[in-house]
Amino acid sequence: MIQRKQTLFLLLSIFTSVALSLVTCNFVNFNGTKIGVSVSIIDSEGLHPNIWHYIGTAINAMAAILALVTIFLFKNRVLQVKLSYALLFLQLGITLIVSFLPVVKLGEGISYENSILATIIGLIGAVGAALSARNIKKDIALLKSADRIR
Repeated sequence: MIQRKQTLFLLLSIFTSVALSLVTCNFVNFNGTKIGVSVSIIDSEGLHPNIWHYIGTAINAMAAILALVTIFLFKNRVLQVKLSYALLFLQLGITLIVSFLPVVKLGEGISYENSILATIIGLIGAVGAALSARNIKKDIALLKSADRIR
């Protein structure tokens, strides 16, 4: 299972989902103090998450679970390609959320800045999903060509 390149790319996608849960995605200026906010953790009593926080957390968890499930479906390569493309869209969705949308309710005295590190991590996860789909397609083509030779 680990000998296949696509497994390594899917593991990369899992690691990026975990990293997005822990890395600061937004910096929120709240009453003069700068607070780091990640996708799944808001650790300040004065900040309240908005809908994008919950959507981002759900998409990030779905991406990690989908990547793990895709690794274990190595016998069904066609389904693995489809799930890799679904994972690619989930990774792109979470990248767009952490790049352009605030995850806390903005009010009086609250402003935010996005972190470029979270955007880069999300893009790395999307590239990992795309490369896993590409390598699975190569495996399918290799098996078809081997079947023709027999």
